[in-house]
Amino acid sequence: MKIAFYNHTSTVSGAEISLLLTAKYVMEAHPIIFAPEGELLQKARNQGIEVVALPSYRARMTRNPFLLVVYVMGMLWAGWKLALLMKKSQVDLIHANSIRAGIMAGLFRWYHRLPVVWHIRDMPPQGYIGNLIKRLAGSTAKALICISESVLQSMEHPSVAKRCHLVHNGVELKSFHDEEKQRIKGHIRSELQTPQEAQVLAIIGQIAPWKRQEDAIEAFASLIREERNAVLWIVGEAKFRQENERYLVRLQERVKAFGLEDKVIFTGFREDVLEICCAADLLLLCSDHEPFGRVIIEAMSQGTPVVGTRGGGVPEIIEHGVSGFMYEIGNTDELAQYIRQVLDDKAVWSLLSQNGQERVREMFSIKQTSHNVQQIYKELLARPGVESIERQRAKEIV
Repeated sequence: MKIAFYNHTSTVSGAEISLLLTAKYVMEAHPIIFAPEGELLQKARNQGIEVVALPSYRARMTRNPFLLVVYVMGMLWAGWKLALLMKKSQVDLIHANSIRAGIMAGLFRWYHRLPVVWHIRDMPPQGYIGNLIKRLAGSTAKALICISESVLQSMEHPSVAKRCHLVHNGVELKSFHDEEKQRIKGHIRSELQTPQEAQVLAIIGQIAPWKRQEDAIEAFASLIREERNAVLWIVGEAKFRQENERYLVRLQERVKAFGLEDKVIFTGFREDVLEICCAADLLLLCSDHEPFGRVIIEAMSQGTPVVGTRGGGVPEIIEHGVSGFMYEIGNTDELAQYIRQVLDDKAVWSLLSQNGQERVREMFSIKQTSHNVQQIYKELLARPGVESIERQRAKEIV
C-alpha cells in the first residue's frame, strides 16, 4: 500500500507528532508525507520518510466577508494543486491529518478519484458549519478515524453513519532506567533553574485559552501560600492565532499578580516532552474538553502521575483514583486538592505511577494505533467494484 499522509500546515504540534509516529510504524504500507515545506517535512526527512512539498496557504474562520472569500479561494487553489499531485503520485489512498486537510483532499475527489480517510483530531464546530463539514465528509470520505469516543460522538451524523472508527493516539513505549531518569531530572532542572529538591508540576501544551493554563497557576498559587518548595513549569508556545499570544501575556501578568515570577517558569516550546515528564513530579492537564490528551499518555508512560480535567477524551485514558485523578473543568480548589494528595502521599504517587505505565502499555502504544489504522486501509482497499476502478484511474499519468 502506498499511502499519502496529507497535512495542511508545516507547523508541528500534537497532531503532527502523531502523524509522524503513525507513518513510522505502518509496517505494511509505504508512507509519503505531503505538506508545505517547513518543520514537519524536515522531521520526516530526518526519520527517513519520503516527503513531497506542497504550496502553502493560510486560512482561518473569520466574519470579515472579504477575508472569508480570500481564504476560501486560497483553500480551493491549494486543494486543486493537491489533487493534481495526487493524480500523478500513484498512491492508493489519501490519509488527511485533520478536518481542514480532509476538506481540501475531498473537494477534488471527483478528479483524483482516490479513497480519502479523514483523521478527526479535534472537536468539530457546532451548528450550521459543523453540519456542513459532516455532510462534506459523508460525500468525500470513505472512512473517518476519531481519536476518542468523545470526538466520535461529536461527529455523529446520518451522512457518516458506519464510517467512523475509534483509534486512540499512541506513543512509543520508550522507558528510561532509574539511573538515566535521575540524570535527566538533574540536567533539566538545572537548565530551567529549578531546585533539585523542589516539587515540580508541569503543564504541557499549546498556550491557548481553551488549554486553561490559568487554572494551573491559580491552583499552584494556593500551594505556594502553604510555603511549599514547589515550581510550576508551563511548557509550550502561543501559535496559530493572535488570541493565543494575547493569552500568554495575560498568563504572565497573572503570575506577576501572584508574585510567583521565581516559581513559575515559561519554558517555551520543547521537543523533549518525555524528558520533561521524567524531570517533573506531576503533570497537570487543565483543558476545556481536550479531544484526547496525548501529553497524558506521554507522562504516564514515564511513570509520572497525572491530574486532568473530566471532559473530552481524558476519561478514556485516566481511571480516576487508579491511574490518575480527574477534576471538574475550572474547579481550581479540586485541582489543588488532588495535587496535594499526590505530592504528600508517596503510596498514592507510586500507585498512580505504576498503574499509569501499565495502562499505556496495554492500551496506548503506537504499534496498536498503527495496526488499527492499517486495518482500516486494508478494508477500504479490498472493497470490490467501483473503488478499485477509481484507484486504477487515479494511477494513470496525465
